[in-house]
Amino acid sequence: MFKKIPVAVSLLLVFAMLFSFASCSLTSTEEETQTTIKKRTSDLPTEQLYVVAGDNQTYFIDAEGNTLSETTTLDDAGVLAKNTRLVDYYNVNVNALVDGTQKAIVSRRDGKSIGKQTDAEGNSVKMSENEQVNAAIDSLKKYMLVTEDYPDTEYTSDLKDVFPGAEYVSTLTAADIESATCVDGDTTRTIVLTLKSPVPKAVIDANFDKENIDDIYAEFEKAKDYMTIEKDKTKFEYVNCKIEIVADLETDNVISLRYTKGVNVNTVIKGEGKLASVGEVPVAFLYTYTVEYSIDRTDPEAPQEIK
Repeated sequence: MFKKIPVAVSLLLVFAMLFSFASCSLTSTEEETQTTIKKRTSDLPTEQLYVVAGDNQTYFIDAEGNTLSETTTLDDAGVLAKNTRLVDYYNVNVNALVDGTQKAIVSRRDGKSIGKQTDAEGNSVKMSENEQVNAAIDSLKKYMLVTEDYPDTEYTSDLKDVFPGAEYVSTLTAADIESATCVDGDTTRTIVLTLKSPVPKAVIDANFDKENIDDIYAEFEKAKDYMTIEKDKTKFEYVNCKIEIVADLETDNVISLRYTKGVNVNTVIKGEGKLASVGEVPVAFLYTYTVEYSIDRTDPEAPQEIK
């Protein structure tokens, strides 16, 4: 009988180990299921964001669906090819909006801000050495920088004057681009084109709106009771300029455009009224102007689908 007990115990241990292995196998399968990543194909050099369940790690893949690690880099030729493809996509699709072949309702919203410039290392730079002037600019910004909403256009194909610049046709090239990214979501594609800084005035005029330096002067005209800009002592430099495009994945139709134009302004402020005692003070600031367009191609006269 005593001989049978060790045999029975051995059998129990074997069964326990088998169940243990089965359990491990199931756990492993569950973990693999959690980290399965769905891949979306694209004809663009798309950087698609994938989130792995559990640790929120992010991965990027190229147009062929190959996973790229964070250390993967393109050579100069690869970067140029990617940027060229994305710029061409932007040009074709945005120009389709103004060539008279597509009808849409367009809404526009403008935003303005004044902030600090940054140095070569990315550190913020004081607007001026006069703290009274710095405080005055901060307090006056809410009166100067008013976000503007424009009335929607009619449902029309005549959109050539709606977008930046009269008779607008995008002539952006890969040579103008510092970086270009493309990310596909579930239903939309987002492309961000960041221009090389400083951006030449000719590139601004051709691809954004016209220079519109008078807009900056107009903002400070609102604060003329406290300070004025010395125009003949003012220098401008375009920086941090980018174009963001959101398109429908199925149709490639652009559904929103956002233009961001940054201007480094180096000037001299003259105190007025209560600030007259500060005299003339050198000032440096970043003026950022954004224009966002939303494009709706739904025909308002079309019969509405009843759900």
